Amino acid sequence: MVQSILRTLGSGVLCYCALTASAVGVDRLAVEEESTAVLSNIAMPEMGNQRLDSILMRYYAKGMGGPEIWDNILSMRISGQLTLKSGRYDFHATRKKPHYLKIVIRDGLRHVIKGFDGSVAWQSGPLVGDAMELSEADAREFIFSAHFGSYLLYPYAPGKQIEYLDTVAVDGVLCQQVRVTMDTGFQVDYFIDTLSCLELKVVTTDLQTGQISAVTYEDYTHEFEVPIARKIVSSEDGKWWSTFELKDVKLNSGVMPWMFQMPK
Repeated sequence: MVQSILRTLGSGVLCYCALTASAVGVDRLAVEEESTAVLSNIAMPEMGNQRLDSILMRYYAKGMGGPEIWDNILSMRISGQLTLKSGRYDFHATRKKPHYLKIVIRDGLRHVIKGFDGSVAWQSGPLVGDAMELSEADAREFIFSAHFGSYLLYPYAPGKQIEYLDTVAVDGVLCQQVRVTMDTGFQVDYFIDTLSCLELKVVTTDLQTGQISAVTYEDYTHEFEVPIARKIVSSEDGKWWSTFELKDVKLNSGVMPWMFQMPK
């Protein structure tokens, strides 16, 4: 129901890498095969001097706080108000690196809980009945949403390709459009403000179903030097779907893996 929001509520040792331009003029990440194992575990690797290198390095430093800040973030709790066509709800999400996620959507005494413990995606609560695993289709999308942080992190991780597409305007602001294509069947376009290096918009295309989800970010604040949007507006296939207004965020608040397990 709120997957487009979850994708973003959801963001070590530096190594040098180079970027190359493709034959058709699109910048893509390139790395020697023997270096892949080392580089795939680095969230924000140091890069070269090509266009995509520069965009990512500035994004890591200004848009996400830099590698030292990122390495020190282990978990995040957020809460706020989620507005859907059906009404307003209390929304709580707990995240932990690398891909643990649990959300609670509450309407008075009624609530629904969804979680992913690294292997099983599940849901529970009075609105859905006893705890059960999500369907294959719902689990695939929820697990995609459970990734902690941007998919622009770990640029040399296997199973994805990052490329620079264009410089475009988003609501009058010049942005760098960078695309991540993953072997899981998702394609994510990030629109990064050329000056602030913050994400202003993210468009996710499910290449298996054709569904397009867009998320725009407004009213950024900083928590422990990490930029966090206080307002997130999402749409599905061009139509407004939800608005999330952030009320509270806590980093590294003692979140443990067992908290994400499906209730017995």
